[in-house]
Amino acid sequence: MNRRSAVAGGLIALGLGGRGAAQSARLRTLAEGLVGAGAASPRSAVVRIERMSGDAIFEAAAGEARPDTRALMTAQTPFHHASVSKVCTAILILQMAEAGAFGRRGIDARFSELGVLDRDVQARLLRVDGRDVAPDITLRHLLTHTSGMRDAIVDDAERIGGPAPQSLMGGLLGPGRDPGKRWIAWDPRRPEDADAGVLNLYLARGMGLAGLSTPGARFHYSDTAFVLLALLAERMGRAPYHELVRRRISVPLGLSGLYVAYRDDPKALGPARSPEAEVWFGPRPLLSGGFSLSFDWGGGGTVSPARDLTRLWRGLAGGELFRHRSTFDAMTSWIAPPGLAAPRTGVGLGLFRVAYPGGELWGHSGAWGARMWCDPQRKLVLAGTVNQVMADGPWHFPFFAAAADEAKP
Repeated sequence: MNRRSAVAGGLIALGLGGRGAAQSARLRTLAEGLVGAGAASPRSAVVRIERMSGDAIFEAAAGEARPDTRALMTAQTPFHHASVSKVCTAILILQMAEAGAFGRRGIDARFSELGVLDRDVQARLLRVDGRDVAPDITLRHLLTHTSGMRDAIVDDAERIGGPAPQSLMGGLLGPGRDPGKRWIAWDPRRPEDADAGVLNLYLARGMGLAGLSTPGARFHYSDTAFVLLALLAERMGRAPYHELVRRRISVPLGLSGLYVAYRDDPKALGPARSPEAEVWFGPRPLLSGGFSLSFDWGGGGTVSPARDLTRLWRGLAGGELFRHRSTFDAMTSWIAPPGLAAPRTGVGLGLFRVAYPGGELWGHSGAWGARMWCDPQRKLVLAGTVNQVMADGPWHFPFFAAAADEAKP
């Protein structure tokens, strides 16, 4: 394999194979362009591209990973995945469905019948026009973001997104709140305390009483749904979520660098989360500034270098995590419910399909700038991040176009 490393303008790139220098130069130029000079521009980035066979095509890192230690971003730097982690939660649920944990109905089982929440809490989970429709929510609805539930991270009972003032993120970014608070998913002892947990906030702020739609009627992206799924995984798996991820996903695939932040941390991590790559909110550094991302959890709590994400996708698509090939086929049986907007063209079970100039991609993105996507036609997989909250646009699209040329014999 032809290997060439280069350092230019803060870029550390490794061209791996391909037809020659031209395509590698194009990929290096794209990687270098991910890091900008403006206050709201990404300050660091990493991208890795592989064939589905496992052969690496390109890997590059650019910029400064940490403003406090001045450490450079490298291919080995761990970064926060945000919602890319939902793929892990979906994997756990589908593994349990294969094992019969939800009975004959599998993922069409009703969430309310699986014993995760008490009856009085369940009755406040989803009301539409004053009517309790929570008993109609199935695991399939939760996995496809069609439950009708609001997203406690960015929505509140009055507004959608923003983040809304009474949402979890809206509160943390506002005055008078503790940005370093360590969040848990759910505290059943204090269901009315909005600070007790993510689901507590959802209930206490009346989000469940202002349901968006009946289950199955529309698409609305909801982290709340994946909090419920992770709680269900813990109940059925009889172990903490981070232990299930490690035992059922990381160990089988050899993902030595993947862990669930704030739950399964390496011992070397301190309060500022170094050496994890910094996450920026505009000009504001979150991790080194003491901002806790612990609320992500089952909806977005995993961390790893890019290499572990490409391996995760290859293991998932290659059938290494399921008993039956049909389970991955079910994950990628796309539906297009009302409310699903471009570039998304389909939602599966914890996965999305999007249209891009080269065709279509399967995978997931995260709000902290992370990406894990596959071009199934060209058999290419990409993982990486720009470590910038709500990073602008599909930064990974041009890499797939350039990598398609690089991958040609």
